[in-house]
Amino acid sequence: MRESGRGTDSRWRGIVVVAAVLAGMMLPMLLAPKSEAAYPSNFRRHQERYWVWYGPRSWGASSGKYDLNISSATGTLWNKYGASGVVCPQSAGQWFRYLRNNYRDTAGAGFGIYSHPMRGTHFRKIGKIRKLPAAQYGPAYYRQKVLWAGRRKGSGQLIRGEMIMDVFAISGACGQRFQTRGAPARGNARSIRLLRLVQSTITQRNL
Repeated sequence: MRESGRGTDSRWRGIVVVAAVLAGMMLPMLLAPKSEAAYPSNFRRHQERYWVWYGPRSWGASSGKYDLNISSATGTLWNKYGASGVVCPQSAGQWFRYLRNNYRDTAGAGFGIYSHPMRGTHFRKIGKIRKLPAAQYGPAYYRQKVLWAGRRKGSGQLIRGEMIMDVFAISGACGQRFQTRGAPARGNARSIRLLRLVQSTITQRNL
């Protein structure tokens, strides 16, 4: 898998090896979690079957083994996290293009790029693909960040958010990690900072 898309590195061909992919998914979670005292006073511990996260008491989540959807009580603040194995793409760019376009094109259904159905969803900025440090992430770990916007169906409320996509290769297998978070345009910067903080508290359990 190469960033440039000029060809497929034969080392990364093949179908996913589940154990290797799970190891890759755990990379950002190897550090010990903060103590509860390190979080804002209005945060509490939320426990799902496969996940633990911290956020405001009134917030809730739905989850599966490889995905976690967190929202505020009204659903206006939204953080979606997921990870899975994938068939190794020809390039990181190919995967990122496919994934971001799929989430944009399905935004009208809700519960994806944002919690509520949206219309006119588009990318405000598509960032450069970055290869992350091998010492921390392994020899082939790529990331891209995009900024998106759209309007809620019905109310027309402007929503803005960000999407962070990772794809990586480990011992001939590939996997991906994904985050998207969004909030109303009014007060957006503060809301996104809060959602990033909630994302940073996520740890996995019972795998």
